[in-house]
Amino acid sequence: MRERQLWLAGVRSWDDVTASGEILAHRFDERLREGVAQSREHLLAGDLNYFANALATTEHWRLLPQVIDGAAYLDIEWAHDVAVVGIMDARGIHCFIRGRDLDDFPERARSWKALVTFNGTVFDLPILRRAFPSWTPPPVHIDLRHVFQKLRMPGGLKKVEPRFGLFRPPHLAQLSGTDALWLWEAQRQGDPVALRRLVEYNLYDVFHLKPLAELGYNSLLKQSGMPAPELAVSDRGAMLYDVSKAVAAACG
Repeated sequence: MRERQLWLAGVRSWDDVTASGEILAHRFDERLREGVAQSREHLLAGDLNYFANALATTEHWRLLPQVIDGAAYLDIEWAHDVAVVGIMDARGIHCFIRGRDLDDFPERARSWKALVTFNGTVFDLPILRRAFPSWTPPPVHIDLRHVFQKLRMPGGLKKVEPRFGLFRPPHLAQLSGTDALWLWEAQRQGDPVALRRLVEYNLYDVFHLKPLAELGYNSLLKQSGMPAPELAVSDRGAMLYDVSKAVAAACG
């Protein structure tokens, strides 16, 4: 409500908060100007911790334009422990696999400014913290489950994807997170097809997170009326080639 009052009063950015002239109530004006001055300082200093702590976790989506180039899109598969961790960051798409290179995950994660997950607040991040006690996640975490709940689109990732025209090939369409367990057990018994299927399933989760984050952000701008520019939506076709390379690298 307060945001909308500001927008209606012509305050659509920090630049509109001038040194003089009452915008709303006097006491609120003082806090507003003080907050804008502090925010400018922290943004210029690249201090994302300040904004991550100032905003509720469910509002971290507002930071997406500031962190999108340094964010990592992440999804894990669990089979009695972390089986695979799929990520997409500025360096590309990769799948860390237990027994191969899973221990390299914290080093890769060191440079991330933000994490984008789907339901990572209650699933991916708690599991990763237990698996890597010395790892500290980046301060900004955009959980797309919160984003799509705000858009009145409840349900899991597989339910949200078709609403935005994102589909999976037939051999992956019927799989769910619970299938990771039997796929992992099958690959342990020497089935190379099972490992490939598990990695491919995981990386489809990962690479769909980026366009969904951009589409979710743009949809929330429209829903809220926030006067901010929309984000360009990533080309899914271009990323598919990178997924194919990552699957081949993991299973070849």
